[in-house]
Amino acid sequence: MKGICILGSTGSIGVSTLDVVARHPNLYQVIALTANTNIADLFQQCLDHRPQYAVVVDTQKAEEFKRLIASSDVSSIEVLTGTAGLEQVSVLTAVDSVMAAIVGAAGLLPTLAAAKAGKTVLLANKEALVMSGDLFMEAVAESNAQLLPIDSEHNA
Repeated sequence: MKGICILGSTGSIGVSTLDVVARHPNLYQVIALTANTNIADLFQQCLDHRPQYAVVVDTQKAEEFKRLIASSDVSSIEVLTGTAGLEQVSVLTAVDSVMAAIVGAAGLLPTLAAAKAGKTVLLANKEALVMSGDLFMEAVAESNAQLLPIDSEHNA
């Protein structure tokens, strides 16, 4: 069973990824889910997929999310915050694959951290390559990470 971390789980690519994961419960285990501010959808995803970790980037929303989690039957989920939280879940030992689906520059640091940690990076965020292509590809090569483009633009 492969552990997966979904950076940007409440966006369209994240939701699609969770749909695939749900159809193959014998192949994948959700280790971490992340969102910027959409705590309602993230909370429902936590109820449905029961990850070990959830990250809310926005610190104010994170406090509200922590209260939701604490008063639910998924209170064992560890809630992290900020970009540091994104980076932390991207390099967890239990994580084999990282779906990098955060839009824009916000996804660069956790995606780079995953590559440096030798994870399989499912890249739906082309900004990581556009903004720091050489640095990113060097990290992939040095750590023997695997880079799999998800968006059709990457494959054109």
